[in-house]
Amino acid sequence: MIIEPAVDVHPSPITIKNLDQVQQAVSAIVAKYGQDFIVTADNIKDTKAMRASLNKVSKAVDEKRLAVKRQYAEPVKIFDKQMGAFKDQIDGVISPLDVKIKEVIAQERAAKQERVEGLIAEMAPNYGVSADAIEIEPSWLNKSATKKQIVDGIAGAMTVTKKAADQLAADTEAITKYAEVQGVDAAGWVDQVKQGQDVDYLMKAIDNQVERQAEKQRKLEAKAAEERTHQQTKGNTVVDTNTGEVVSRTVVLKIMATRSQMILLKNFMDANSIKYEREKKYENSTRN
Repeated sequence: MIIEPAVDVHPSPITIKNLDQVQQAVSAIVAKYGQDFIVTADNIKDTKAMRASLNKVSKAVDEKRLAVKRQYAEPVKIFDKQMGAFKDQIDGVISPLDVKIKEVIAQERAAKQERVEGLIAEMAPNYGVSADAIEIEPSWLNKSATKKQIVDGIAGAMTVTKKAADQLAADTEAITKYAEVQGVDAAGWVDQVKQGQDVDYLMKAIDNQVERQAEKQRKLEAKAAEERTHQQTKGNTVVDTNTGEVVSRTVVLKIMATRSQMILLKNFMDANSIKYEREKKYENSTRN
């Protein structure tokens, strides 16, 4: 049973018995010395003495104030110490209870999380999503959260997740096909789709890249056409007739690669001004 301390407090007013006389004395000092003194080298000694006298009066007033304050503060200090000791004793009992209560709450929360995870695993196949893709909301683990509230929350999260996954799959397929049609590697563009980039923006970016490559190729072909006006083929080499320098050599390679790899190889050769042509015998062997 809690027993409230019965404290006998009789705060008494602090009375200055000669308040009027003190006020008159202070007013007289202010009236006498409160005027605007002109301090010069001739009267500085007297002015310092006047200031010292006023400081003594000010100090005496303050010392009296502090003495009375200490007198009243002492009982409060003793009372505060006594009540503080009582509080510390009670708090010493509360702390272990706090720890035990938190342990039980943590156990209940862990058990509820396990039940929520079970619900997620049970519901995931119905929504066509992976259970791992659903993040548990902290509110689902609250003691006050009902099963219906949790199920509704999980269903909403799964609906959003499924919609996002379907949209990502559609966007990925669209950008992959568009990149292949344009003859560029789709991998880098697909990565940007996964990072949330807009498909229309990426398609325009692909168009720009293809246009830049085409423009570069046109310039290279124009340059090559100009160079061919002073080049001569001798066997498997091409010689610059102006300088006698060997410009290029012809090598026949048989390359086996996937369509994507061939696109990458073509882009590399185009970017580095490497001339190439398809041999008819390989075309025939491919058809057979």
